[in-house]
Amino acid sequence: MLNTEDYMKIFHEIKNSVTLINSYLQLVEKKHPEISDFDYWEDSKSEVTRLRTVVTELSQIRFGDSLHLEYMDLKVFLTECCDSFHRFDGAEHITCMLALPNQPCMAVIDSKQMRHAIMNLLKNSCEAMGQEGNIHLELHQHNKAASIRIADCGGGIAPDVIDHIFDPFITTKADGSGLGLSITRQIISAHHGTISVESHKDKGSTFTLTIPLAPDPDLYSAIY
Repeated sequence: MLNTEDYMKIFHEIKNSVTLINSYLQLVEKKHPEISDFDYWEDSKSEVTRLRTVVTELSQIRFGDSLHLEYMDLKVFLTECCDSFHRFDGAEHITCMLALPNQPCMAVIDSKQMRHAIMNLLKNSCEAMGQEGNIHLELHQHNKAASIRIADCGGGIAPDVIDHIFDPFITTKADGSGLGLSITRQIISAHHGTISVESHKDKGSTFTLTIPLAPDPDLYSAIY
């Protein structure tokens, strides 16, 4: 049976080959520009690009690996995510509106994996809205859980798609892999959390992530 290291080696080799093919296609087009007028040339480039995206996203899945957990204030973490989003290419006219509680909101998370999940949702919201708009990123505390709410004002998700939005290879994007939300759900589940979505046509979508709050620092130190 293959272990995590074996899977990563396989994806690494596939990714290298796909990247090399993509480079060759670019070199061929540069040397023979007339090829861009050939039937299926653009389709071929598009499929190679899509394959590279799929392989890259699959390689980011942790096949049973344990998370690298750290004790972190979600207020600080989400502020950093919001700042990073504003540097994202395509978000020049999109504003991330951050709403945080007054008190610290401590959780035990793998910051790299959780950041991947949050940034994926923010980028999806950005693409759903197009040229401009506001994304609301909110943090709330409820008893022993923290909820992170990401709401946009895009076109919404079609009713026939929303029930399967977290399934692998389900996408509404022409060049999407359909893996982003599936990976996001896996990351949240690994943190013993949940993710849900509400959407209304022409009014936008709201994703809500819920994860457990951390125990107090002394108890955390004793456990970890």
